[in-house]
Amino acid sequence: MASGAAQENGESLAGTDFVRVTFALAAGFMFPGLGHVVVRRPRRGLIFAVLILTCFGLGLAHDGRLALRDGEQPFLSTLQVVANVGVGAPDVVARWSVYGRPVYALSGDRSLGAFDERNDILRARARSAVSLYGTAYLWTAGLMNLLLLFEVWDIGVGRRE
Repeated sequence: MASGAAQENGESLAGTDFVRVTFALAAGFMFPGLGHVVVRRPRRGLIFAVLILTCFGLGLAHDGRLALRDGEQPFLSTLQVVANVGVGAPDVVARWSVYGRPVYALSGDRSLGAFDERNDILRARARSAVSLYGTAYLWTAGLMNLLLLFEVWDIGVGRRE
């Protein structure tokens, strides 16, 4: 199926180097800006990396809450986790420093100590006067990185310069 610039040139997207584009998407997801470097836009990649990592760092510095999936609010809490995870590997490092290991959900069994421990950490971070701002920074960084993956795709398939 042809579309965009490839269609205008009479080519199909089958001629596009999907391995390189797929690698660029994976790299861009794992570390902000790296996808742009793979598709030969290093300056743009560096600018985006600085922007996203600064936003993420500000979120952590302002006691932003790293979202956990909650069985009582599965849809909304899953969206929040996706917003956090969108920043890639820095999210794993942040979760390791906050929770002691990469944690993405409250324990389903409330009788386990893990639920209380994770919930206490979330509540402690939420008590900060700037926690709401920090959380907004964290989610913005992740969502920004996810949106930039669309640009990496467009550059990779030749729809954008």
